Amino acid sequence: MADTISVRFDKNLIDDLLRIERKWKADRSEVVRRLLSEAIKNWKLENCISEIREHKMSIGKAAEDCEVSIWEMLAILKEKNIDWTGYSDKDIQRDLSILK
Repeated sequence: MADTISVRFDKNLIDDLLRIERKWKADRSEVVRRLLSEAIKNWKLENCISEIREHKMSIGKAAEDCEVSIWEMLAILKEKNIDWTGYSDKDIQRDLSILK
């Protein structure tokens, strides 16, 4: 079931929406839905990345929240150079000394 939401936009935003409506050949409601959907998807991803960076969220939970596979989430983290392992230099040194 869909809900209706009323929103007020300033003139510049209306002009941008009109430009997008013409480009996409879509009505205003469709344009706003698509843009909002994309913005929410991006927000979820950035939020999950932040949570992972702080070691507050698992890769699996982040992938589920963002509706991507674990492999896709790992690729995104690799692309953004995010350390998700929580494996510090101290841990590496300890493990290397054990292996010697």
